[in-house]
Amino acid sequence: MMGTGFLDGFKEKKGNYEPPTKEAGGNKKAKAKPKAKPAPKKQEQIPIEALVDDAPPVVDHEPEEPVEEPMPQPPAKPKPSPKAKGDSHLDRVNSSIANMIRQARNSVPIQTYVMCGIAGMPKTGKTGMVLDSLTEQEVQNGAEIWHIDFDLGGETTKAAHHQDKMDNLVVLNPWVFNYGQSRVPYDFPATFQQTIDILKTAQAQMQAQNDYYAEHGKMPNPYLKTVVFDGADHWLHITETCMKVDDLDLGVDGIAVSSKKATTQIGRFNWNIRATRYQTAMVALRELCRGGVHCYVITHMKPAYDSSGNELSGQHSPKWLKDTEGHLQQVIHTELEEERNEQGELTGVVRGYAVIVADRTSLQASGRVLLFERNQDGGVWHGWQGLKTGDFNVLRGDE
Repeated sequence: MMGTGFLDGFKEKKGNYEPPTKEAGGNKKAKAKPKAKPAPKKQEQIPIEALVDDAPPVVDHEPEEPVEEPMPQPPAKPKPSPKAKGDSHLDRVNSSIANMIRQARNSVPIQTYVMCGIAGMPKTGKTGMVLDSLTEQEVQNGAEIWHIDFDLGGETTKAAHHQDKMDNLVVLNPWVFNYGQSRVPYDFPATFQQTIDILKTAQAQMQAQNDYYAEHGKMPNPYLKTVVFDGADHWLHITETCMKVDDLDLGVDGIAVSSKKATTQIGRFNWNIRATRYQTAMVALRELCRGGVHCYVITHMKPAYDSSGNELSGQHSPKWLKDTEGHLQQVIHTELEEERNEQGELTGVVRGYAVIVADRTSLQASGRVLLFERNQDGGVWHGWQGLKTGDFNVLRGDE
């Protein structure tokens, strides 16, 4: 076949006579990618020993390991109690509400809630029975009674009858004297504000001593046990005058707004201003009661009249705003009883009684308590021993 000349002009061209070998040689760079793809192999499950022993090459394959490391720690901690779980939930809610709940959980255990109103005629033992409501142990421990004294008789009573606890009775005068050329002796708006400031101070004292009790298991010395708001009838007059002078601008002072003309200018709904001012003190006292402080609101009695203007005998009612009793837990009326002999003549013996007429804290039937007896020898003070512990239960017939 060499002589035929069929292959004489043939020239060898590279890559043209062995296609399989050329494809393999030409694809060398392309095949570097599959060899460099360790991803499928690296995603395979590898024994933990290999990951630990061969740490350097494994670092790039464990980007999520540092994030997962702290996860096993919570199970290692002690299992929180149900209370702790609830408390941790408070971190995700309103902070003021969370603090309110924490304080309620850690509050001082309150045995009795005393928010008592006392109404009676003058000199019937209204203030005396409250100022006598400290036990000997409480006196030694520094318990105090704050006497907000609108009637200005607290210092006299303290000096005459309570020499044994002079340091425990704190008499506070809420009146602000009006200096200068004013026609009225007292500055009513300033007196209103000073009274509210005293009640706010009492609330701060209550909170501080409750926190101390939660930490130490006992009250500090001194501490506030009782607040006496003595003179709700004066407070009613103060709030009404402030309404006329400050809120409605009916006059320059208490005299200018005391006329009938000024009163007739007050619309029906404007009287709510007086009620709002008045109830400010009642709400503050109610909060003190919720915090474990015993609170008493004292007032005089006012007579009732018929359509002709005649006084109705035995129809007296407390001289406070009619909504006051809605804030009270207990209501006490005081009364005097004059002794007579068989001929109906007065013997000179007068007895003062306290009658419990309402008590939300007990369903037990109540009677009256003999507070004192005045006679020719001077008299005897008995007081109401139950007030020392906030116990108002008195069986009928006990005197």
